[in-house]
Amino acid sequence: MQVKPWMTTEPSCSLLVFDCYESKINGQASEFISQWSHFDRKTTSRVVIHHCPKLEVPDNGELPAGLLSDDFPLALGDIELCATNLRSLPEDLDLKWPKFASIYLERCELTEVPESLARLAPFDLSLAMNPISTLPPSLLEGGVGYLHVGSTLISELPANVTEISSFLVVRVDNTTVSFFWDWIDTLVEHNDIMISVIHPILATNSPYCSDLQRIYDGEQNAFSRPWRDSQSRILSNASVENWPVLQAAVACGPWPSTWYPLDFEDVYSGIKDV
Repeated sequence: MQVKPWMTTEPSCSLLVFDCYESKINGQASEFISQWSHFDRKTTSRVVIHHCPKLEVPDNGELPAGLLSDDFPLALGDIELCATNLRSLPEDLDLKWPKFASIYLERCELTEVPESLARLAPFDLSLAMNPISTLPPSLLEGGVGYLHVGSTLISELPANVTEISSFLVVRVDNTTVSFFWDWIDTLVEHNDIMISVIHPILATNSPYCSDLQRIYDGEQNAFSRPWRDSQSRILSNASVENWPVLQAAVACGPWPSTWYPLDFEDVYSGIKDV
């Protein structure tokens, strides 16, 4: 998308699309360098790269140097990396990336969550489909509004969470989560069962939701997980009188595994035969 700012002689683009198929190139570094030299890079706010079989990206599972540069745009509000080989994040990421952004690191190879990611205090954060087994409490204490850790290896949320937003929405679908700690009662109590539209917890295809369905169907009258100290009493109460609270607090219906619309992207951006 070409724009025409004043006081410049170079062509300018706010949205730059590299489509190797349309341009009849492979996407090697030399070809990209040539393309980048033809316009004023400071005017570009979005870059899309399509169909480049020879695109050169790091194979060490780390972020490219350009995404950690000192002049990384701090006004950027949306960072999405989906279906990558990303295995680690730097400990000083919070000194490189903007705070309070939307960050999706989905279907990558992350095995742990560094404190630097928590210090970024993203408004919404998705770590869906990463082989992560534990989460730091600070990840939920930084004011995050939406947290998606579905399809990870976690079996429980952190136990010692001291302060969370009462508007937090958390996804633990497709995990082995079978219970919740009592700090989550803040979300449940804040949720109005009469006007609730958004469930604060999504736990589809988890042991907790399996128990919940059997309770609703009359096949059992209690949750199967043995009681633990500091466990949520509200979300462990299977009595019929508590069903409206459970139904308003926990959703067990189907949802896409990632926030990034992978299926739509394949259809929308796929090569189309003319």
